[in-house]
Amino acid sequence: MTDLRTKVEEDRGLLKKIELFLPGFKGYRKREDLRAADSLLRQQLALRMGEINRKFDNCRDELTKALEIGLMTDIGDISKLGRQVENKIRHAEQGYSNISADVQFKEEELNRMYEWDLSLLQTIEFVGKMADELNNSIIGSDGTAGAKMKEIRKALNDFNSLFEKRISKIAGLEVT
Repeated sequence: MTDLRTKVEEDRGLLKKIELFLPGFKGYRKREDLRAADSLLRQQLALRMGEINRKFDNCRDELTKALEIGLMTDIGDISKLGRQVENKIRHAEQGYSNISADVQFKEEELNRMYEWDLSLLQTIEFVGKMADELNNSIIGSDGTAGAKMKEIRKALNDFNSLFEKRISKIAGLEVT
């Protein structure tokens, strides 16, 4: 995946470039650009999670065709969790950088937030692989669909918990 921080810097317009030379605006401009890059990254992650949610919908359809009524509640729970994850990613806090914010994020913290969000891609891809395996299990009627759904539910719950701590960990506000 392309580092969106570089892309945002390259796409600065004239006004934003001028701000880099004004006293007091340089740091603000850099932090705002980092927030924009992180927002773009999270939108891409949310889109990928949306694709995985469609795989879960396909699994539900396959379970219906296979008349696996006992597993419908489980796939419904997974679909609900998947949508929650997608929405959390899409609408997550960005880390405010303006002058009067209650908690001000420095450039280093915003870079850490971007790296943190980028690392989530691996987890999302892992969940996507699990969705593919679940679909194959349902189609192949190998009897492992229930166990695979438990693994997926755990992975999504773990992801949710980790994502909840995102801002507090990066800002150093987490109580130990």
